Order: sequence, then C-alpha cells, then structure tokens
Amino acid sequence: MGLNIIIDTNLLLDDANVIYKLSKEYEKLIIPLTVLKELDDKKYDPNLSYSARNAILAIKQFKEEYPDKITFHIGDDEITGNDAKIIHAAEETGSGLATKDMSMSIQAEAKGIETKVYDTVLNNIFKPYVYIHHNDLYIEEDVFAYGQMYAGEAYESVLRLFSEVAGKELNRDAWFFIFINVEMERPIIYANNPTDYIFDRIDNNATYLEVKLEGNTIKARDSYQNCALYALQIAPHCLITGCWGSGKTLLSVAHTLAHSNRKSFVTRPPIGLDRKYDLGFMPGKKEDKMMDWLAGFLSALYYIYGNSRGQCKDGVSYDHIKDIMFRELFEILPMNAIQGLSLLDKDILLVDEIQLINVDYLSMILSRPSETGKLILMGDLKQTYSVIKPAESGLLKLLRILPHRSMAYVELQNSYRSDILEVADQLQDKTIG
Repeated sequence: MGLNIIIDTNLLLDDANVIYKLSKEYEKLIIPLTVLKELDDKKYDPNLSYSARNAILAIKQFKEEYPDKITFHIGDDEITGNDAKIIHAAEETGSGLATKDMSMSIQAEAKGIETKVYDTVLNNIFKPYVYIHHNDLYIEEDVFAYGQMYAGEAYESVLRLFSEVAGKELNRDAWFFIFINVEMERPIIYANNPTDYIFDRIDNNATYLEVKLEGNTIKARDSYQNCALYALQIAPHCLITGCWGSGKTLLSVAHTLAHSNRKSFVTRPPIGLDRKYDLGFMPGKKEDKMMDWLAGFLSALYYIYGNSRGQCKDGVSYDHIKDIMFRELFEILPMNAIQGLSLLDKDILLVDEIQLINVDYLSMILSRPSETGKLILMGDLKQTYSVIKPAESGLLKLLRILPHRSMAYVELQNSYRSDILEVADQLQDKTIG
C-alpha cells in the first residue's frame, strides 16, 4: 500500500491503539471528519460508549505525541453516506484504506483504492506454536539428536537452530512449542521454558501426557492437550483458549485436583448470552447463586468421577458430586469479591469464560497472585456472542500483550464433543446467510 492510510471508524472502535500500530507501517495517518463525527455519536450508545471514548482519547494523545504523522480530512458535504465520505477521502488524498468492513472494502477497491481488511484480532497476536519439518533440521545440522532436554550452551545452540529453520528469531523469553513433523501420527514437541532457559521434549514424557487422579486418569487426546498439561505444571500462570469441547476446563480441573491438597478458588463472569433470557433475582447463598454459572467446572467433575445427576435414595433425589464433592474441592468466588483476594502460598484461582471479562476486571484478576499463587485462565474469543465489544475485551488485549515469561499460553485446536458441534460452528459462520 501507499505511504498514507485512512482508518475506518470500526477499526478504532475495535482497538483504539490501532492508530499506534498503523503508524509503524505508514508515514501518515488520515482521519476523515466523518470518522470523528461517528465516534462522537457512538459516545451516547450504551454498547459502544466506552470504545468510542477510548478511540477519541487515543486520537487526541497520538496527535499530541506525533503531530506530523496525523492529519484530518474535512471532506465533501455533498456526498451522502458515511462510508462514501470515507472512501472519497481516500480517493482525494491518494491514501489506502484500513477497515474491517468487507462491503466497504469492495466499494473502495472498485474505485481503485488499495484496501487492507483486518479481522477483529488485527494480527500481532502471539502464536505459541512453531511448525517445522524434520528434513529442514538436517539442512542446518548434519545430525539432530532429539535429546530429552537442552540447557546451557546446548540450549543456545538449539534455539539458534530452531530459529534458522523457522525463518524467524524465536523469543527466548516466551513460552512456545516446537512441533517437528516426523511423518508419524504425532509430532515430536519441544517446549521452551523461559524461566530456566531450557528446551524440554514433552511428547514422550508421561508427566505431560496424562493426569492421574484417584480412580481415574485423564489423558492428553492430542498434541495441543499435551502442551496444555506441560504449561499447567511448569509455568507460573497459564492461559488456555480453544473452542467448545476442546478440554480447557477439564484439563485445568484435573491438573488442579492432582497437584493441590487444598480448596481451589473458582469463578466466572455471571453474564448470559442475552438479557432477555435472564431469570432475575436468584435466591439462596452465594454458592447457590453461582452454581449454575459454574457448570463447566461441575461438568469436568462429572467427567472425571462419573455422572451423579438424578440419583435417588428413599424417594429423595440428590447429586453427590454437586452437593458434596464440588463444595469440598472448590471455594466459589463471585467476581465482585476478587478485588480483596490475595493468592498466597500455592493458592490456585481458576477463571472460566474470560472472553466475557473486560480489560479493567482482567487487569484486577492478574494482580491477585503472590509469588507462589497461581492463575489458570480459560476462554474462547469466538464465544463472546457480541456480549462484550472487542475494544473492551480483556482476553483480546491480553492476547495482544503476550508473550510474557510469567504466563504460558496454549491454544487448543480440536473439539471432542458430539458431531452436532459441526452444526453449532456453522451457525456461528457469518458467511452463511
């Protein structure tokens, strides 16, 4: 694209800091007056006011910091339609157009304007996996020994080798996984540990292939779950994302039960898909109020210990896992009670559905652990159902900030529920009308 770029309103609403990111790629940023007016209008939209005010503030701050890198286009009052005005500004200034609006991009391209279409995440999100083929190792080295662990000088040598084969400099201070395709059912996997600067081979290590619990063993069903079990055990804190049925909560609960001899804290945002489905005031103690929101943790216990729903004795129905075991294993923590919490020696806090948590709340959660407290976060960006806007998403911003040596990130890739999931995925496909 050219030296100048026009930024569409929807990009600024999704990520106010996009203005700083694009300034690294282009000499000058152009903001049409139409965009400023749209942002001003959105300040009064209850769903977009936070995002709009953030975007306006970002533009103001950027203008003060880099006055020579930004300009504003007044436009033609005779042109109707905001999209048309923004496209006209690109034409008139000879600029490219950055947008996430597919329809707008088609209109702009029809007028000969170079267009860059971004999705919600807008690149720059760290990917924890590096994929290489075993043959490529021998281009750089005559022999690769596939050792169980590399540390010290051997670590430095292998890091250089993996970087050369991957075609990019790998960050020694990031938790990442090297997948080596050896043309077998599963790849060979090395995990980079930035705390100790070692490479661990994990695909053949039983410690990271299964979790042994009383009466049951939970096994990693694929290579990504293998990575998750490693991250849960070794990293100070862990973020696990993945689609429905990928094993986020199951693996996290199994790990916690196997490695902690005390109650663990569990929570999730009490936010539903739509307010019109809310039941209103829920009676009972906090455990009773929160239990329905914590169904993911409860389902994990059913999977591990057996489904105890619908049991009956002397004409009275009961659920041993829900009524007794859950309360023995977990301390339920409402979201609004987290602010005063400190995770002390070996305390664990599991937070589910973090895609529904905004930036401020997630920041507060991340500030809870002491040196030995542990956070396990689980979520899926695709399951926001428009409840939380991208610009306000704590998970999205966290993914943009990572990597960080204090938190391992694992993205699970496969789902292990019913085949009906294919239908659920298609319902979420925006290309199907």
